[in-house]
Amino acid sequence: MTDAARRLAVLSNNLNSLESRPANLPVHGYRPPAGPWRPRPAAVLIPILLEPEPRVILTVRSAGMTSHAGQVALPGGGRSGDENYPTDTALREAGEEIGLNRDQIELLGLLDGFDTISAWRVIPVVAAIAAPVRLQPCDHEVREIFSLPLEQVLDSGSYRRHTVIRRGQGLEMYSMNSGIRTVWGATAAILHDLAGRASGV
Repeated sequence: MTDAARRLAVLSNNLNSLESRPANLPVHGYRPPAGPWRPRPAAVLIPILLEPEPRVILTVRSAGMTSHAGQVALPGGGRSGDENYPTDTALREAGEEIGLNRDQIELLGLLDGFDTISAWRVIPVVAAIAAPVRLQPCDHEVREIFSLPLEQVLDSGSYRRHTVIRRGQGLEMYSMNSGIRTVWGATAAILHDLAGRASGV
């Protein structure tokens, strides 16, 4: 068993159950300085491709998107109707954005929620993907699909912690220079949480 495979096994044991109620999960990320806060429900899929050396599938958002254009992201989006949230939301979005076939997906568990400054409460759904896969980017949402070695994603040394000032408020952020593209914002924070779970922290 490779080191990445061993850490994937540890990760699976340290995830929140798929049966967890979203309202009962801990929430990290942005908090407004004052006033009501009612973030909209969203979910992302963290697709771990089970090749001999596992990899995490990521996307680059299209330049024409109204928010987060050109940024590295996990496939995901807002809840639709009364679908089973967050798992069905994440699966639907992964199918729409990168053409991921549900038959190849094994759901492993959930990470804690993460609130974004754009008022979304994102629940990450971690999944193992049987190889090989044939992915197809959605023309108007995804400019590119790429992947990073799971070993790199789970290495806490891959991440940098920053404090940025926005509207007079100090916000903690993470970034990861993957060597291919810079991952930052909510995506980097979610992957940093994933790395912590894999180390048992």
